[in-house]
Amino acid sequence: MKTFTALILSGSIAAMTAPAFLHAADNGNGAKVTYPSFDEGSHLHGPRIKASDLKGKVVFFEYWGINCPPCIASMPHLQELQDKFQSKGFTVVGSHRQGLTPRVKQFLEEKKITFPVYQGLDIPAASCPGGLPHAVLIGANGKVVAKGHPTQLYDLVKKEVMKVERGLPILEGVELDKYKSLAKTVVSNGSNIESKITPLRKKTDDEEAQAVCAAFDEWLGDAKDMVQAQIQSNPLEAVTAITRLKTAVPSVKEFDEPLATLKANKDLPKLADLNKKISALEQRKAKGRKVSESDLKSLTQAVDKFAESDNEATQTVAGNLKKSLSSLAVPEAPEDK
Repeated sequence: MKTFTALILSGSIAAMTAPAFLHAADNGNGAKVTYPSFDEGSHLHGPRIKASDLKGKVVFFEYWGINCPPCIASMPHLQELQDKFQSKGFTVVGSHRQGLTPRVKQFLEEKKITFPVYQGLDIPAASCPGGLPHAVLIGANGKVVAKGHPTQLYDLVKKEVMKVERGLPILEGVELDKYKSLAKTVVSNGSNIESKITPLRKKTDDEEAQAVCAAFDEWLGDAKDMVQAQIQSNPLEAVTAITRLKTAVPSVKEFDEPLATLKANKDLPKLADLNKKISALEQRKAKGRKVSESDLKSLTQAVDKFAESDNEATQTVAGNLKKSLSSLAVPEAPEDK
């Protein structure tokens, strides 16, 4: 790996650009990611998110800059990935790493970028090494899959998304000999996997069996954290997440009460319908087609009624939908002076 010397421009460090072959992707190190604080002050464009929103999602974290030609060239490809896989538990997150100028927001609006973009954010487990663009692909398990030049990571996105659809391989990374058959069956696809693990817990003298149990317990802890985060931040997805987890691990009982409460909420099916309509508008805008003000006004009025509810889950979902609608709003043209 070559060492690059930073260029000092106008008193600030400008990140260098480099050809793709100098940024060949590596396989990452499987490090567990801690996402940065997506505070309001660093938000530049697109939906406003929280770290909890990314739990259980495949994330393409892109370090880029407005003065970096390869970064500019990669943006349309990132938007294509967003459009193609957003509905499958995937999102791009952009971290702009150069000086903030009005040209940054103007560029993002002109290119019809729909994914969230923040200023100067960093992932400690996979920091930007200096050259731009630099991307980090994070699996749904919250671990680094690969990092490097974005063009080297594009083809890996579909593979990670498919893992989510088929189920995450929970025993990935565990050296298996006697229990090789478990690698294909102990996956987070919603089927009962606890029944396969329980017999191994009694084999306390079997190191391989205990390694399997440890990997399962780590996954279960992460799965519970993800469900709890969804209950708080995305009740619409929480019902499905809880049901899926309870099927996989029947002994999990701590979400029974939240599940019953969410199922009893008659607002959620109506909000789910509104969410589908808003998602359709987002796709329409992403394809460069006009979103009518009447559609936005109608949906905004419908969502506002739910925002006045005394129910916390209803308020949370309505708040999320209002954020989505605000990102769809057409910016007002500046007045002539």
